[in-house]
Amino acid sequence: MRTLPALRSGGAALLLSLAAACGDDAPGPLLPELPSPPPAVPHPDRARFLEAARGAWTYADRQYHPATGLINSVHGYPYATVWDIASGLAALYCAHGLGLLPEVEYDARMRRALGTLQTVRWFDGVAPNKNYSTRTGAPAGRNDRDATGAERGLGWSATDLGRLLVWLRVIAVNHPRHATDVRRVVERIDFAQLVGEGYLWGAEVGADGGVRRYQEGRLGYEQYAALGFALWGRRAERALRLHENTLPVTVLGVPLAADRRGHDPLTSEPFVLTGLELGWSREMRELATRVLRVQEERFRGTGQVTMASEDHVPVPPHYFYYYAINYHGHAFSVVPPDADVVLDWPRWVSTKAAFAWHALLPGDYTRRAVEAVAAARDPERGWSSGVYEGSGAPTGSENVNTVAVILEAALFSRSGRPLVYGE
Repeated sequence: MRTLPALRSGGAALLLSLAAACGDDAPGPLLPELPSPPPAVPHPDRARFLEAARGAWTYADRQYHPATGLINSVHGYPYATVWDIASGLAALYCAHGLGLLPEVEYDARMRRALGTLQTVRWFDGVAPNKNYSTRTGAPAGRNDRDATGAERGLGWSATDLGRLLVWLRVIAVNHPRHATDVRRVVERIDFAQLVGEGYLWGAEVGADGGVRRYQEGRLGYEQYAALGFALWGRRAERALRLHENTLPVTVLGVPLAADRRGHDPLTSEPFVLTGLELGWSREMRELATRVLRVQEERFRGTGQVTMASEDHVPVPPHYFYYYAINYHGHAFSVVPPDADVVLDWPRWVSTKAAFAWHALLPGDYTRRAVEAVAAARDPERGWSSGVYEGSGAPTGSENVNTVAVILEAALFSRSGRPLVYGE
């Protein structure tokens, strides 16, 4: 595997220092300019990434709604969480950077999406609702029904909002023509309700109609989301610290970490997103490297290419699963999002994890993984979430998060610089 330059691996630390300089009560959401970018290190497989990106853009373009600027979370499914909406912005930004979306059309689509985020109904006026209709921008209630009248929606997710804040920052810094629209979105957020006691706080409506606030985020995801908040001067100090709540664990002989609070599926997702978008701190880079290594160790022991992440997988009853490298002592297990159970199936090779790891830490194993997911590409619908272990059959679940990460990896491959530093 290639060793990343020190400046690149320290990108997140530089960004956090920048955010700290502004203080917790920074008067405006836009922060000073970023430090000088790391040196460019083009990827040897960047032609492969560009070809993959073309397939990814097929999905994003065809699932786009001109009325709102939003992109369907899953093929033909007109709803999107705030995490999905952030992925939609990422897809637009990266497609433009790769030359797949002309500038005039990009600007029109980005203005439309940011305009929607300026006007859609926030949950209780605090933060974006957890889910929205991509067709109308209306908040979605339970079972993804559009909320109407006095219906409030579901609550908010601080983790999802953290991803949105990362991408709002990337767009505002690198495309200043959209900075005013970004500022208007960020200024709608009541950060005092979301950051407190050093942590991030989510909220949800209970069966009785009451709102329950809860500490949100676990190892990896918590730090990634907190970085998004920190980029706007809103620091959740304990959430930012990678080892604040960790316990040492070992999987297949590889030292890893678990979250002592439980409910902590360890996946590739937050590590590769941090690396592609912001750059790793030294501690994050060390753990990320081990997260990749343990997946290669499973391949060496079983012959099964392993790329474990979170994905849309069309298997009832959940249709979305975490493929966890570790969860409560269970190695390479499958965990639904809303149930504390461990499953043996479905297991799949994640398309986005394969491309992201190959962009960040390229080597023989990551190249093999990219080749293993080739069948996940549909010429009409774009990339599905992956291929099933064993059969190698595609999952057939094309979605905005998969294609966004492929596009991110392709743009990253051009320079090796985290995307917050520009194209």
